[in-house]
Amino acid sequence: MKKLIGFVLVVGICGASWADDTSIPRDKNICYTENIEINKGTSFPVKVFVNNIDTLAGMQVPIYYRSENVSLTCDSVTFGGSRCAHFGLSDFKIEPKGKTVYFAFIYMVDPNQEVAPLLPGDGQVATIWFTAPPDAKTGALVLESGPNAFLPNPRIDYGYHFWTPMALEIDFEFMPGTIKIK
Repeated sequence: MKKLIGFVLVVGICGASWADDTSIPRDKNICYTENIEINKGTSFPVKVFVNNIDTLAGMQVPIYYRSENVSLTCDSVTFGGSRCAHFGLSDFKIEPKGKTVYFAFIYMVDPNQEVAPLLPGDGQVATIWFTAPPDAKTGALVLESGPNAFLPNPRIDYGYHFWTPMALEIDFEFMPGTIKIK
């Protein structure tokens, strides 16, 4: 019981510190990544967050990791421990030539299973795993996305979309993050 109370206190403290982050506007829908600094020759995670004021039934998020100077490899995307880990469908794709990673969630895919949509709040929805080769150049790479972002496919729309349980697409701003290689 003491361990459970300690865990709840730690989670509450962490939640309070995230809520105090004044760089994320709390009055609109925003998808954003963390800013990190890493060493050459390492594999590392980059967390993706969603601050939603609307209830969400699903999302599609392509993120570009392109740079003239800095070269990274995208290895995978994980959803464990995220706000959408319980959704009926989660998927990701990596397009290495175009330096694009894409992930998507749909809260309900089987009408016989009850799954709750993503209620308003702020928190992590995915973790993108990258590798910086040992010979990587020092510098910064900006992670970009937004309404004009997409993963090219002639038959499937892999664009930047967020929608409600009523199947209404809603506006969602993207706040870029930065990966600095030292």
